[in-house]
Amino acid sequence: MKNKIWILLLFLSVMVPTAVHAQVQVERSKEIVTISDKQYYMHHVKRGETLYGISKAYQVTEAEILRLNPEINDLGLQAEMVIGIPLVTEEPQTVTPLPSGLPITDDDEFGEGYIIHTVKEMTKTRHLVKDWNVDENEFRQLNPSVGSYVFVGQKVLIPMAGAHPKTPQTTESQTVQMDSTIVNPNAEGGDTVLVEQPVECVASAENKNRQYRVALLVPLYLNEIDKLDLAKDKIEKTKNARALKFLQFYEGFMMAVDSLTEHCGLRLDLTVIDVNENVAGANAAVNQLHNESVDLIVGPFFSKSFAVVQDYALQHNIMIVNPLSERESILTNGPNVVKLKPSPQAMVTELATLIRQQYPKAKVTLLVEEGKHDHEIVNAVDRMLSDLVPREVQLSNAEIHDLIIRESQRRNMGKRVLSTLEVEGQVFSTKMLSENPDGVVYFDNPYQRLTLSDADMNVFKDGLSSARDNVLVAYGEDVVFATKILNNINKSTQKFPITLIGLPNWEQFDNLLVENLLNMNAIYFNDHFVDYNDSVVLKFVDDFRLKYESEPMEYAFQGFDVGWYFLNYLMQYGTQSVECLQDYHLPLFATRYYFDKRRREDGLENRYWNIYQYDSQTIELKPIMIHQEEE
Repeated sequence: MKNKIWILLLFLSVMVPTAVHAQVQVERSKEIVTISDKQYYMHHVKRGETLYGISKAYQVTEAEILRLNPEINDLGLQAEMVIGIPLVTEEPQTVTPLPSGLPITDDDEFGEGYIIHTVKEMTKTRHLVKDWNVDENEFRQLNPSVGSYVFVGQKVLIPMAGAHPKTPQTTESQTVQMDSTIVNPNAEGGDTVLVEQPVECVASAENKNRQYRVALLVPLYLNEIDKLDLAKDKIEKTKNARALKFLQFYEGFMMAVDSLTEHCGLRLDLTVIDVNENVAGANAAVNQLHNESVDLIVGPFFSKSFAVVQDYALQHNIMIVNPLSERESILTNGPNVVKLKPSPQAMVTELATLIRQQYPKAKVTLLVEEGKHDHEIVNAVDRMLSDLVPREVQLSNAEIHDLIIRESQRRNMGKRVLSTLEVEGQVFSTKMLSENPDGVVYFDNPYQRLTLSDADMNVFKDGLSSARDNVLVAYGEDVVFATKILNNINKSTQKFPITLIGLPNWEQFDNLLVENLLNMNAIYFNDHFVDYNDSVVLKFVDDFRLKYESEPMEYAFQGFDVGWYFLNYLMQYGTQSVECLQDYHLPLFATRYYFDKRRREDGLENRYWNIYQYDSQTIELKPIMIHQEEE
């Protein structure tokens, strides 16, 4: 008898964890909306609530709730989900009118006079405003910190009084409308008044037939060429000479010029000027350009020289491209400046998109190098992850069952399978999981931030999950920090699925063991990345070798990208507004250009970061694409 009682208790101990949360008392929401003349409760699901309990509290059937909220079938009932419940009582309620036809999501909330909308996909602010069909000025008054883009996970306020369904369009526009500002000369009293005016970005075949004047201001240090020592024993040192450092940028740029001239009919008057960090050289360049009508300036590469030429470009309304500067100050009050290096803030946004797309159910931990805990970017990453990582995730019984099979194989059990397995503090029965594969299990998902000096790696490893991805976002600028992480966690990769994301510039740590990086599925962020598995890249390498008898390096690819992108742009859009670049995208070798501006009076900054990962199958770095081409 005692044996039977013990077996019964064991059986119950295995069963109980599958009912993850005890049922809680469901309270009716007082929040009611009207959609298409019908009233609905907006119920915010709390942890532990069940579909059965909700249906009883509102006196409606489970089938009716599922019919109105089909996402429950796909995602399961999750805490913090907002679902609609049909109003069936006769009790008097305060009703908030809500227009139909709006892009409302389950994460949206309703305030007094506005909707708190959670952005699902990164998009231009003007596109968001158009989707909701609200007045942009009213939107920006409610959201003063919003720039030209809204980002994944960001919450914005939609003015409810002005929101109304979009009017169907009967014709498709052939132009891209960009926001700009013009002066109204007919203002009363002779005053100058700024008026909002759309800029038409029109691609025209006529632009291809025009001749364009472009100035390339690149530091070639021609006065030092005759000082180079070309002796065989000095050749390696000579390769690093200033006179040769940026030569490949020029050569790559010319590869783009030659290709467009030969195959696309480009008509180009190109002026190349040797401008280094010397301000006198920049002034001389301005004097040389003064008598020419220039359509585009690329460079100078150094800050003091760039400032001189930037002033000239601003006075004459010429687009000027800065290829290498990381300083955001060059954009301030410079609407014609185009900055190609993305900012660290843009890296935070790209990281959010990566995790949301690729690792939506992951356990996420931020590991910070000692002494960097108050770094601006660390705090920005911390805030982003705190908002992005869900507090609870769910896995299907089938996923847990597959984990048990894999764990049995890892333990070399042959054809035998574990009868039970503990996962994140819960014990699961293999038999019960196989009998109910469509069931779901909820797991708490706390986000952690740890400073390496304070973190006990053994304690940290005890919190890893064997059932889902463990994403470690590591911020450190020291190779010792990176090595310590890899050495401490590498052995855990045999049991736990781990992905390491190294910030900000882990690609510079050349002496890290590739085997460890492979085991941890290491991911890097960089402002440039060349995929040598791409056949087009290999063709460029062959052509470059043939023409210049040297191996193309980083600046050769960057020079080609700049020439290819901006010369193609001129051939399509001519000398139209710089803002038209925001909707112009081309595949390039080392990066892509997705331009944005923070204020109307500022210049454009590229926000695209290359993301690439070690592939354990090919033992090579491969790009991760998180963006679709924007229309």
